Amino acid sequence: MTHRRALFTAGLAGILLLAAGCTASPEPTPAGVTAQASAAAPAPTPDSRAELVAALQRSQGVSHRYAVRGDLPEKQKITGTGAFDPKARRFQSTIAVTGGKYPSAGSRIVIGTDSYVRPSDDKNWVHVDLKRVRRDDSFLRFDWVDPTGLKAFTSSITSAYRAGPNTYTGRFDPREGDARSFLPVGAPSIVSLGMPLSPFTITTDDRGWVTSIKVELAPSEGPKLTLTTTMSGHGKPLKIKAPAKAGEAADFYYDK
Repeated sequence: MTHRRALFTAGLAGILLLAAGCTASPEPTPAGVTAQASAAAPAPTPDSRAELVAALQRSQGVSHRYAVRGDLPEKQKITGTGAFDPKARRFQSTIAVTGGKYPSAGSRIVIGTDSYVRPSDDKNWVHVDLKRVRRDDSFLRFDWVDPTGLKAFTSSITSAYRAGPNTYTGRFDPREGDARSFLPVGAPSIVSLGMPLSPFTITTDDRGWVTSIKVELAPSEGPKLTLTTTMSGHGKPLKIKAPAKAGEAADFYYDK
């Protein structure tokens, strides 16, 4: 297996897909949310965006685990698990894309400025020095500010309503995020171009931690795409260690 295949696949940047030309659907209103909420739930409260954004930012700011599942264009499916500790600067993920013409899978561990990638069909890890990665190599670079896409998703929210004690519904703009992919949260793999506002449902636990983010995308061609990310273990210690053995990335991946 070449260095390029190992880094390209395990970095999961090779999953970059296009979801464009989607049909719009009506903006939800408090009345619409009320119809979806249970009879025991309180009436939805308008203007809850600031409250939801605060919960998302709080959840992103502490260590947590996450899991991802959902649909991708061209009849593909995505599943994944990961862990992120922003203060200790540790990140770990395993992602698989199945179905379609280009299935792929791989794992990544990042500790500070050291990144380790491995495709699922290879036992060998490859070490990448992030301080030396070429500036134009989006496949290998790593963004500690927003490694899972949660920050970009949060900034894309245009409206939010309380649909229950622990539930928010609303709309987000998939075109936000500096034209880069941020869906599904935790395993960014879709570039959203020309898409309208799309619905989401977010749940929290009794302590206010975000536990689930579900979004829907409706392409004009093909079935609706549903993407769900669950989060758990907020603020708990994570055991993320570098692989015991790892080969070194080839010099051509780095700036001269």
